[in-house]
Amino acid sequence: MTEKSSIAEIYRVQSGYRRFDQRYNMTRQSLWNPPFVELRKAQQANLQRLLRQDLQGYTLLDSAFNRGATANLRNARFEINRPNHLGNTWQPLGEPVSKRRWTAEASEASRVVEKVARLYNADEVGFCKLDRRWVYSRYYDEESKKSLPIMFSDEPGYEQYSEPTQLEDGTQVIPKEMAHVVVLLFEMDDEGIGTAPTLTQMATTNVAYSKISFTTVMVAEFLRGLGYNAIPSANCTALSIPLAIEAGLGQLGRHAKLINPKYGPRCRISKVITDLPLKYGEPIDFGVTEFCSSCKRCAEACPAQAIPYGERNLTPVNECNSGGFQAWHLDHKKCYQHWSKVGTNCGICIAACPYNMGPGKYYEPDSEIFWKKKM
Repeated sequence: MTEKSSIAEIYRVQSGYRRFDQRYNMTRQSLWNPPFVELRKAQQANLQRLLRQDLQGYTLLDSAFNRGATANLRNARFEINRPNHLGNTWQPLGEPVSKRRWTAEASEASRVVEKVARLYNADEVGFCKLDRRWVYSRYYDEESKKSLPIMFSDEPGYEQYSEPTQLEDGTQVIPKEMAHVVVLLFEMDDEGIGTAPTLTQMATTNVAYSKISFTTVMVAEFLRGLGYNAIPSANCTALSIPLAIEAGLGQLGRHAKLINPKYGPRCRISKVITDLPLKYGEPIDFGVTEFCSSCKRCAEACPAQAIPYGERNLTPVNECNSGGFQAWHLDHKKCYQHWSKVGTNCGICIAACPYNMGPGKYYEPDSEIFWKKKM
């Protein structure tokens, strides 16, 4: 396993790269863009239709599994795409934080934070510098239905903010000192993912997101307890995959998913941005790019043909992509169209990936087997 100096070197990030506006994220467009709104309605309607038909992977058992999987998300009102909202708050929970600050060398701080994060149920933990290129330029506010800016305190007009803040006009401000990131990975069950694109698979995804909803908040609150600022983030505030790559937790696959050496693409990512100095990891190269260049199994398995067969390039497919770096760019519009048909978040590309189960292993989608096998 060889190491690279930075993500910019591996993926040829262009000097003119512009931060991505969260408004154009596929799931955010389903809140404001009419074609995506209709696809979301179709997705929900088709899920109910498939449940009424009691098809394999859409049975009462699968529905109950998903209900339980999302219970903590609903109870904590943790919306994975909304920054600084309820469970994803940028502010300390409960009583005021002590003015005292715990001090330690960056290496010791990283060791302690990793141990705590694992005790809080994270499966992998990494650390990196906050590269502002991966922070959204704007976030989509569901209440005002506007795209609002994310700024830093060393930008003109925002110098007075020393804590993460949301202004009255909705502008969010990240203090310049919050230059460090704790990146957290959460494994998704291999057999559950293997039932893609069924509700069983989506429930498996939601189990990981429920873990994210409490682990990420706990890590953030731990950092606040040490006297530091913390911004917990699932799919909001910043792009997760580049930060995970920067922290040394994996590489980008043809299917536009992070591939981790241990879990393959069967992982979900969250992160906590903080001003606690940490010892960073480094991007790794364990052959994913070369393997994906010749494999193409995910592209062949994708019913929507949303995954490209060709070589990596710098050009986004449409406004749903962030261009300016060399990668296989997924056609998110085709992807979401298929989600609307199957009523779930699909997951076929993850199930088809050889890194999912290791060499020579591959699951045919069969939720009946999933429920009959013992743990």
